[in-house]
Amino acid sequence: MTPPGPAGPAGPAAPAGDDPRRALAELAAADSPAVDPRLRTAFAELMRRTPAALHREGGPVHLTASALVVDADGEHVALVWHRKGRFWVQPGGHIEHGETSFEAAARREAEEETGLGSLRRVGPGPAMLHAHALSDAFGGCREHWDVQYLFRAPVRAQEAPLRASDETPEAIWVPWPRGADGRHGGAPALPAGTVPDLGASLAALAPLVDAQPG
Repeated sequence: MTPPGPAGPAGPAAPAGDDPRRALAELAAADSPAVDPRLRTAFAELMRRTPAALHREGGPVHLTASALVVDADGEHVALVWHRKGRFWVQPGGHIEHGETSFEAAARREAEEETGLGSLRRVGPGPAMLHAHALSDAFGGCREHWDVQYLFRAPVRAQEAPLRASDETPEAIWVPWPRGADGRHGGAPALPAGTVPDLGASLAALAPLVDAQPG
């Protein structure tokens, strides 16, 4: 993905207690092969210029966190139906006030939207960064700069039925079978209505899933 352009002049200062240093440290740990270093720099610059962008009140362009969750075998991926956007996507959302950690926000969103807890992070930091424009359905939010973590659930999909929520009325496990060589050859067959770029994201992360057996 082409890195986003400059975020413009500095925006509102972060409220007391919303210190971006922890989030910046997590971002610096994003050394996954799927992370574009130019995006990592752009994300860090946004936080330094506009610390309040850690939360939605920081302006129409702000940061979010999401969780790409595979089951213990790495052969299913969790998706939720986004009520506002009307699409299938990984669990995720805004960082709440008082939260200064992308990882904590991603874990909270995953548990709220699917019921999954005790997730094991794959890799030392975020697995992927993604900046995208939003439709008018999202109100004052014009762009989400999403910090995406790859997690492995503690059990197999068959042992962990997903739980829906008010924001995500349906949550499903999508099969992601391995090939004859025991590895993922690419993305899973995603349901109709999935956000267009998710397949490419999962294909890019397949080597990380394969490198860490359940």
